[in-house]
Amino acid sequence: MPAFAMRKGPAVSLIQDQDIVLTTEPALSDLTVTIIGPAEEDGAKHITDILVASDACKKQSPYLNTLIGKEPNHTELTFGGEAKDEGEDKEGTLVWLAHLHDLPEQRLRDLGLFEISLIGVWHAISMWSTRQDGKVKEKLGGWFNIWYDKNMAKADLTVPIAQALAYPCYIFDHAAGYARVTKYLAYEHVGHIKERPPKGFKGPKQLHINEKMFVGPLNRARGGLRNTLHKSLYSRVGHILRSGTSSCSCWDAAIGRYQYALTKCNAWPVDDVLNYSSINQVVGRLKAFDYDYTPKCARCRSIDWETIVLKARTNTLGYFNGMCLDCMDRSKPRGETLDNEYEDHNKSVDGRWDTKCRIKHGQPTWYISWLGRPDIREKILRGPDGYRVPDDQ
Repeated sequence: MPAFAMRKGPAVSLIQDQDIVLTTEPALSDLTVTIIGPAEEDGAKHITDILVASDACKKQSPYLNTLIGKEPNHTELTFGGEAKDEGEDKEGTLVWLAHLHDLPEQRLRDLGLFEISLIGVWHAISMWSTRQDGKVKEKLGGWFNIWYDKNMAKADLTVPIAQALAYPCYIFDHAAGYARVTKYLAYEHVGHIKERPPKGFKGPKQLHINEKMFVGPLNRARGGLRNTLHKSLYSRVGHILRSGTSSCSCWDAAIGRYQYALTKCNAWPVDDVLNYSSINQVVGRLKAFDYDYTPKCARCRSIDWETIVLKARTNTLGYFNGMCLDCMDRSKPRGETLDNEYEDHNKSVDGRWDTKCRIKHGQPTWYISWLGRPDIREKILRGPDGYRVPDDQ
């Protein structure tokens, strides 16, 4: 256990955890890496000794090679500070060191590295990015895929979890995960969508997704959902106001009672309720829609407002499938000159927009995931005959 100098301030108790051996043979463990964790709520700091092979560390990590060379005792390294607010993340450090040793999958399982916390995943990314190289996806991608399948594939999301999971899914090119969290946020987030790391993470600020690839598109997706919901609910009302007011004397009562019924279930006006509600909350409230008015004329009585509301719910829930990493990658401009091949790669095939993608999706997802020039996107949508392709294809 490392020695601590006396210092002023509240006392910090130290708890020595069980040693962890990364090498396949005890004789190869000639370097002890001591991890001093941050202080927990009770003021305790956990200390863990990780037994590793110095040759593997020096060969695979210039960062560790330099640190070991500076130490008078080449058999010990310590990470983590003495102050209460200083500390090193054990989970992230273990992932880093285990991959330096090129441990097999079963050994990673035995060490519990597929069961670490989401904040541990962030620390693993941070450590590899700052202490190794920029090849996080190539080096840790296989581990993350298994971690995601084990911990997140069937887990219930929350807004904070989805926000924190977005960056790892993006950096590891996890198409299903990225689509899932971006869809969840578009439907479940209230107000302007933001990217946030997990609570308690104090790593580098540069660990975030470019605004053009996350925050901007997602808020446009939420705007598209709002417009779809409003259009679906209002379309018949607008039609009556434009061309049906001369047919009878009960049109105003018919549409007034309809909008009143929407207001009673707190789903109307759409723009107003979305100031304090998510898309899914508003769509869910529409289940309580009850139109209990009987108009005087046959035309107004024939309008099936319940079916209109049901279709509005269906249209909105099926509109957005999350952001597609494959569409994002294909639509990135490869140079100043965009040729016909670029357009062909981004077109729909037989009316489908996901034939070259790892996830299933429709045109709105393709549209939101577009990273190229807007005029090229519009040209593709219009097609050779100059007519825009309908959104529902």
